[in-house]
Amino acid sequence: MRTIFIFTLLLMLLINANAQNRDKIVDVGSEFKGLFNDFDSCIEHKEQNCIQILDKIIAKGKQEKVPFLDYLYNRKAFYFWSRQELDSTMVYSQLAIKNPNPNEKQRRDVDSYNLLANCHYFRGELNTALDYYLKIATILENGGNPLHLGYLYSNIATLLGETGNDDKQIEYLLKSYKLLEENQDKKFIATIASNLALGYYHKKDTINAIEWSEKALKLSELSNDLVAKTQASITLSLLEKDLNKASKYAEESVKYSDELGDKLHMASAYYRYSDALDKLGEGKKALNYAEQAVNFAEEVGDNLTLTKASYTAATIYFNLGKKEKSADFYHTYSIFKDSISSAENAREINEINTKYETEKKEKQIAEQKLKIQKQQSNLLYAILGGALFVVIFGGIFIYTRKAQKLKLKQLQQEKENAILNSFILGEERERKRISQELHDGVAAMIGAAKMSLESIPHLPQEKQVEQLSKVKSILENTHADVRYIAHNLLPTVLEKEGLIKATSHFASEINETKLVTISVTDNNSNVQEIAPQLQLMLFRIIQELVNNIIKHSQAQSAEIIFSNSPNGLQIEISDDGIGYEDTNDTGNQGLYSITKRLKSIGGNFKITKGKSGGTQAKVVVTV
Repeated sequence: MRTIFIFTLLLMLLINANAQNRDKIVDVGSEFKGLFNDFDSCIEHKEQNCIQILDKIIAKGKQEKVPFLDYLYNRKAFYFWSRQELDSTMVYSQLAIKNPNPNEKQRRDVDSYNLLANCHYFRGELNTALDYYLKIATILENGGNPLHLGYLYSNIATLLGETGNDDKQIEYLLKSYKLLEENQDKKFIATIASNLALGYYHKKDTINAIEWSEKALKLSELSNDLVAKTQASITLSLLEKDLNKASKYAEESVKYSDELGDKLHMASAYYRYSDALDKLGEGKKALNYAEQAVNFAEEVGDNLTLTKASYTAATIYFNLGKKEKSADFYHTYSIFKDSISSAENAREINEINTKYETEKKEKQIAEQKLKIQKQQSNLLYAILGGALFVVIFGGIFIYTRKAQKLKLKQLQQEKENAILNSFILGEERERKRISQELHDGVAAMIGAAKMSLESIPHLPQEKQVEQLSKVKSILENTHADVRYIAHNLLPTVLEKEGLIKATSHFASEINETKLVTISVTDNNSNVQEIAPQLQLMLFRIIQELVNNIIKHSQAQSAEIIFSNSPNGLQIEISDDGIGYEDTNDTGNQGLYSITKRLKSIGGNFKITKGKSGGTQAKVVVTV
């Protein structure tokens, strides 16, 4: 049972930390301060024309070319955020970032990036939200407020936890807890401890899960942190093997969530209690809490808890012999199970995090190279200063240079290892994705169809046809899911008709989306003579390059050309987009993966900016 309990609470903290006494942080002058006092007074009295006051302040700032335009735009973005107008919030946050204050200490980039991250999160765009949070981390790690950095690490951990990346989630939660402990935070440290307990539970580390749950309860007594009490009680309920004790812990979580009054927490606590009661054989009592969990989850949009609670309610109703009600809840389950974040989003988020770690390693490499250059210059001047010390300094120079080169090689190896690890994790995630799709999708849907069919004899004649229609719909969705999983493992067209036909079929699917128009040309390439395993590898490479075009190039059209060259089979993929800026970008994991895969079979890969604009990628494989 993954959870997003604390995300909303802590993501607001970075904003609210500076929402008060803003004028003391940014020097806006007495005149602008007076204007903002009028604006704040308007907000306080809930007048209708407050935005007009803010627009006049921004117009005045632009006319006078004030250095704190980013602050003015950020105030407007925050105004829209407080009203949950996400599109307007994002527009003015971007304007704040594009107009930075020359005085770095008074910039609003952290606040603006945080608003953007929050907007993307609430729109379900988790990968983009994480990208913005990592940008904030880069800023705060270079001398920012340590408490804010601790809260930020917690948010990053929450996103990673939602994708199943338990190791990284715990890593960031431990960093968050350490910063909060060092800076004597008492308000949220108990919640971080309860998140750690849940993280260790998902890793099946029972000892640490119990230790952090008990620590969370102890810390929560000092601050009356009801979030921590709710989460810690749920975790202990999940860990407890004695069903009666597990039920007691779950009951405690319901009590704390009721006191908290937050329906997101109430949905999770009520679902856990219903599950515990059902295992104790108290089906009727469990049913009441399961249905309330469904209602709470629907209100707050927690589709994960909604799906699980619907399944539990359906099972209980079936065991109680109420087949029609059972079928209704199974139908709800079958609808909402598809709204849970996909494994593909999880993969993208984990790749963003790996990219962030790789970029940090590249920064170390660049600093090491600069250090080598400086030492070479200093040693050269020393040698020119006196012939007497040439031998001595020459020896030092050689020794130092070798040592630094060794260090540089070690850093480069660590970077390659980091990327290699991401490939291994990618393969493992793919296996988990297939397993999860079969278990949560196909198996569950077949179960729902079975239960629905069994309920038909117990229904009135007029509802039997309706029930059969539901079963047909469930089976059609299941059939589509199976075809989708099979096609992802090995495209049928590729297996039967070869690489050219598979690429053409793939291009036609992309063309139907109207994201970009792709044409495929075969100039007597004789690609059919290539081994099937190699054709599959090349097909995956083409998919990767086309996905890059869609995501990054802003292209209208693209072309894939198969031909022969003196070195073997040649595949050119070109587009009319904005062009590729860095021809030596080994930090891009997708391009690095392509280069490594081709190198392993004696091929090569090159990507350049086209002469007339756009990007041209060229793959050559010896046949």
